[in-house]
Amino acid sequence: MDDFVEATTLANNGDVSWTANLHESWALWGPSGGFLSALALRAAGEATAFPRPVSFACQFLNRATFAPVQIKVQSLRGGKRTEALRVDMEQDEQLIMTAQVWVSAQSAPGMAHDYSSVSGLPDPETLRPYRDVYPDEPVFPFLERLGHRPIDPLPHSHDAPVSEPEISGFYRFSPTARHEDAFVDAARIFVLIDTYAWLATYPAHPTSEGSPWIAPNLDFYYRFHRTSTAEDWLYLKTRADLAEDGFIAAEGEIRDRAGRLIARGASQLTCYPRPQNLA
Repeated sequence: MDDFVEATTLANNGDVSWTANLHESWALWGPSGGFLSALALRAAGEATAFPRPVSFACQFLNRATFAPVQIKVQSLRGGKRTEALRVDMEQDEQLIMTAQVWVSAQSAPGMAHDYSSVSGLPDPETLRPYRDVYPDEPVFPFLERLGHRPIDPLPHSHDAPVSEPEISGFYRFSPTARHEDAFVDAARIFVLIDTYAWLATYPAHPTSEGSPWIAPNLDFYYRFHRTSTAEDWLYLKTRADLAEDGFIAAEGEIRDRAGRLIARGASQLTCYPRPQNLA
C-alpha cells in the first residue's frame, strides 16, 4: 500500500459507515494522526452530496493500532449551500477519534478579495530532492512517498545554530500525485501538516540523532480555502512557535506553486520521552 490514495480507500458497509485498514507502511511512531484524519475526511466526502470540504476539526481520544477501524458519519445540519457532519472512528469498540466537518457547494456568491498570496516561491522542479541534499541520512519510508524538495532544511548536527522552529518545502506524493475528488485530494494536506508540525521543532533543538521526545497530536483544526485537485506540487510551511509545560503549539499552511493559499491548519501536540524501542 505505497500509494496514498489506495491506502486510504474505504469499504462501505451498506449504510453511513465504512471500514478502513491502518497500514504499517504509513506509520511514524504508530498510526499517524494525519492518516487517521485522511480516512475521516474521505468518509465525510462519501457521505455527503456536497463536492468540497470547508473545515475539519478533530480530537484524538485513544491510540490506534495497525488493524481495521470502523468509521461512522452523521449529518448534523444540512442546507442549500453547506452541511455539517460528525465523523467517529472506532477500533475494537473504542472511540479513537471524533471529527466535525463542514462541506459546501463548489462555489457561491459573496464578496471576494485575496490578501493572502505570496510571491517569490522557487520552482519546485529546480530544487534538489531531499535524498540528493542529504544522501547519507536515513529516511522513513513514509517520508519517501512525499517527494520532499526542501527550502528550509532540517539541521543534521547538534552543533547547528539554534534557529526559529520553522521549515518549508515543496512536496509531491508518489506514485499518485493528486486526485480529482476534492475530499480525496485534500487528505494530502493532513499528512503534510501533521507530519511536519513536529519536525518544525528541530531547528530550535538541533541534534545529530533523533529527538529524545515524541509529540503526538491531541487535535487538529483545518480550513480549506481552495481545492488542490489541480496541484501536483504543494508548498508547505510549518512553525512550532511555543513549546512549554509538555505541549507544543504548531501551525502550517499549504500553497500552490504560484503562492496562492490553499489551506491552513493548527494543532496542539503533547510531549513524551521517546520510548527505547522507537527509532
